[in-house]
Amino acid sequence: MIPAAPIANYLDIDAASKPAMTVDRMGRWIVSVEGANTYSPDPARKTARARMEQAVYRQRGTLIATDYLVNSGGVIFAAQEKLIKTPDELRIPKEMLGNPEAVDGWLKSHASEFAALAEQRRLAGDKHREEALRHNMRELVDLLIADPDTLPCHAAERISVRRIASKESGRTAADLMESLPTIEVTCSLQEAAAKLVEAGSPILAVVSSANEIAGVLTEWDITRATAQGVPDSTPNAEVMTKQIVTCPPEAGILEMVHLLELHKISAMPVVENGAVLGMVSADLLAKKSLAKLLQTQN
Repeated sequence: MIPAAPIANYLDIDAASKPAMTVDRMGRWIVSVEGANTYSPDPARKTARARMEQAVYRQRGTLIATDYLVNSGGVIFAAQEKLIKTPDELRIPKEMLGNPEAVDGWLKSHASEFAALAEQRRLAGDKHREEALRHNMRELVDLLIADPDTLPCHAAERISVRRIASKESGRTAADLMESLPTIEVTCSLQEAAAKLVEAGSPILAVVSSANEIAGVLTEWDITRATAQGVPDSTPNAEVMTKQIVTCPPEAGILEMVHLLELHKISAMPVVENGAVLGMVSADLLAKKSLAKLLQTQN
């Protein structure tokens, strides 16, 4: 089964999240190959995802494979266009550039040669896709066999992160970090909530009057405080997380991934001598590292 709607909640155990389909109505499938948009590093969505996979994988016997692991789509074919280079004789002459009529005529005169090149690339794409599918699925199944409690989504994420880490071992937190909004410890919970929404950041760094990190505030911290009836005027120092996990600017990919996984967090500040330099997150590591990998293969 290849879902027609590559969205995070295309399938769920009940209708509460308004999925495209519920597990009890999904029919019988051996494998479901998903689109990349089904993945999210958000802890709440990952928890919901795990609940769904519990039902689909363990109760229904359906293996779910995400295409950021399987790579069965257009990425492989695009890569073949780089591996099978366009020969010099099929490159538009520079003197024709800017002359649409001349370019159109030249393309028509070489149509059969372009068709042959396209067929070569298609065959190469088919071959490489099959090799990638077999290799990736073997790696996935080996992890599932080694640990029966592991869900396919967790195994696939581990494989993906491991691959990124091995390719990007030389990059550091300083290379990858993005800005992290800060707020003073004396500011109120309401001010922190407003800044978190305005910044669109998963966390806020709470800093002292000396501009040194004193704690962090997350959406969860604010939600918990609200649920407990904490007044909006309460200073951040009373609701922030004081036991913070940080990494230095020289931390490598493996160290950052290890810290995020070990402490089960989605983001953390990059700190040097108490000063907040920025932040790294699971989503940021995936996006920036994958983009770099694609660029180096072009």
